[in-house]
Amino acid sequence: MKPFLSLCLLVCMAVGARSQYKLDSVIRNAKTARHVRIPGTHLYIIPPAHYGIAKNFIGLHHKERGMINVYDLPGGNFYTNAASFSKEAFIEKGATVYNYQELQMDGYPAKFVAAQGAPTHITLGLVFGDTTFSTSVMAVYPTGNEAAGKEILASLRTIWYDPQQKIDPFETANFTMDTSHTPFRFFRYAASLYIYTVNGMDTREDPDGPFVMVAQFPNDNTAKPKEIAALMVGKFREYGLTNPETKAEINDRINNNEAYQMEIQGQLKDKPVTAYCCVVVKGDQAIVLQAISKKEPTRDLQYFKKLASSLQVK
Repeated sequence: MKPFLSLCLLVCMAVGARSQYKLDSVIRNAKTARHVRIPGTHLYIIPPAHYGIAKNFIGLHHKERGMINVYDLPGGNFYTNAASFSKEAFIEKGATVYNYQELQMDGYPAKFVAAQGAPTHITLGLVFGDTTFSTSVMAVYPTGNEAAGKEILASLRTIWYDPQQKIDPFETANFTMDTSHTPFRFFRYAASLYIYTVNGMDTREDPDGPFVMVAQFPNDNTAKPKEIAALMVGKFREYGLTNPETKAEINDRINNNEAYQMEIQGQLKDKPVTAYCCVVVKGDQAIVLQAISKKEPTRDLQYFKKLASSLQVK
């Protein structure tokens, strides 16, 4: 009898965990006076109590209770971008999955997961969109603070998306950069990533043309620019860079802020490329400039460095 009772208790606990993190299968919202637009996005949400707009990432933040990070990608495709968003994928990464759902969010297909990949916090992830955009909302709260988890879950249920909302791409920029002494101009903004190309040309018109990407990240005030740059080399690998070899690196200051620059040579699709990375840190903010040159690295590196030297962190 005792084994049967224990099994019943385990089943009840599992059902309780799923219901605790469950969203409705169909969610429909209307914009209200309580909704707040997340700057830099088309997404509106009713924030949990005492949450404020984050200063060094796109989303909402509460110092003790958690954070809600929003990645809005107009022009993206939900079906391809969220293809790997699955229960199996989270489990493969070593996470414990408490719940996984496929649902409808304001008429858009959506996926939701509640998972724990680290002992310190629990993640609630929601992705939705169609063939014209892809948006993900990743919320984190401390393990054991179930009240904070319920607040975030209730907030996720209020999401309303306005695809017609006009967006200023620099609304949330924590940096400025002078492009006037280079041929590079702003091309596209995508999920807090700023992309610059020669004369702002579409990258599809010149796939081998040089390009620059500027991203901003929260920094815990302990990570050094060189450490952040090392992580970015991993990102270069994700872009397809193979056999990377560091050719030069400089620890210095840019506009009175701690900085680190590195030049890397490698191969991209079996063609030689030169990659450049510059990290500038100011307080709890890190600005990362990454650039790729495939045809004229000597000329392009000079431009990359001019751009980096003009970086100002707000």
